[in-house]
Amino acid sequence: MVSGTIGLLAYGSICFFLVVVSIKHPAVAIAGVLCMFGLEQWGQATTRFFAHHQSATNLLIGGILVFALTIQFIRKGLDLFKGYPAIGWLTMAFFLYAFASTQWAPRPDLSLNLWASRWPYLVTIILLCPLLITEARDIHAANAGLALIGGILSVLLLFFVKWDSRRIVLDGNLGNPLAIAAMAGLVVIILILTEPWPRSAVSFPLKWAFVALALALIVRSGSRGQLLAVLVACLLCWPISRGLRNVKQFAVLALVVLFISVAIGWTMQEFWGKEVASGKGRWNEQSAQQDVSGRLDNALLMVELAAETPTTFIFGLGNSAAYDHRILGIYPHFLPLEVLAEEGVFGFALYAVIFLLTLRSSYRALHLSQGDSDFKMLVAGLLGMYLFTVILSLKQGSLLVNLEPFMLGIGLGRFEKVLARRGSNAQSPTEVSSLSFGYLSNQASS
Repeated sequence: MVSGTIGLLAYGSICFFLVVVSIKHPAVAIAGVLCMFGLEQWGQATTRFFAHHQSATNLLIGGILVFALTIQFIRKGLDLFKGYPAIGWLTMAFFLYAFASTQWAPRPDLSLNLWASRWPYLVTIILLCPLLITEARDIHAANAGLALIGGILSVLLLFFVKWDSRRIVLDGNLGNPLAIAAMAGLVVIILILTEPWPRSAVSFPLKWAFVALALALIVRSGSRGQLLAVLVACLLCWPISRGLRNVKQFAVLALVVLFISVAIGWTMQEFWGKEVASGKGRWNEQSAQQDVSGRLDNALLMVELAAETPTTFIFGLGNSAAYDHRILGIYPHFLPLEVLAEEGVFGFALYAVIFLLTLRSSYRALHLSQGDSDFKMLVAGLLGMYLFTVILSLKQGSLLVNLEPFMLGIGLGRFEKVLARRGSNAQSPTEVSSLSFGYLSNQASS
């Protein structure tokens, strides 16, 4: 474990990097938001101040985001809101309805308290982050920042903090293993599906070192769902990103990825020995089946309760109803069925349409990027992250926690609009690639 001074220095360096780079590439602030919970746990594990002021990191990243948006607005003006997709408006309508449904929840006070604690994240992740995407280079800058910051945090959290089984030891508390694994999964997806940095003698080995270490962090945290989700997302989106000549090539790729994952898992167990031994049971088939079955049973119970009357079936039990001890006392860990039960058929219809529109935007963006490999990789990266977060929503978190799929869906819709304008004023793939942290390539060549 590192000293508080070194921990604070690393923390401050990441924040300073975000501020400085945001001046030229405001969209890099999105990377700060996606890495926020990893940075938060690093700060709380190494510095007493952050352990005692747990919201400090959230406020700091939020401030950086507002700073970046201000710069983007100065440059773009009202064009910042140009091309806002239907996905975005429907997402807002969906969450407004979810908020309204708290009024007929069994415990409106409980539901409103949860909303009071989550509304800053709603505004930050769903409303503000997508506004930073106005050009293709914005997505490229966000990818480059995510790969670099997330990769560095993966190394720091893997080797330089104290662990208690699968959790990071904070000052008087334990960290959230799922949050850091989710960050690591996004890093792996971006590094595999895109080229976030100009290829050089430095960036190429660094890229694959970060991939291996981010995967190791997922295994170290005992996050089975994150590991499965990252493998599925990469395998499904690789043909979009790189293209495949035949089915045989795809099968070989799948086997290589599976082998790497198994090798990392075995190495982790051997390297950390007894520290990981207590969590080995999480990786056996029986344990996984029990967890899946338990979560599905809770979600189905919620749906059965909602279906008892026509009114609750149509309009739902009310957002966050599951937290009432008379129902579950906790969220059901399965977002689609949670939405069906708490927001009813009406809310679920909005949720389903948002999902379908996101897939349509992905298809259209891919079609518009035909012939341009750089743009295809950007589409693949966004879609890969979207699928990753959607899969995670099937096993963890409530609606108010699973915000990233909606942000990435709006981002895909924004990127579709960008590509549709490409013929008149968008940049070429070469220009986009060269804009990504040019100083990295300059340093590598110096």
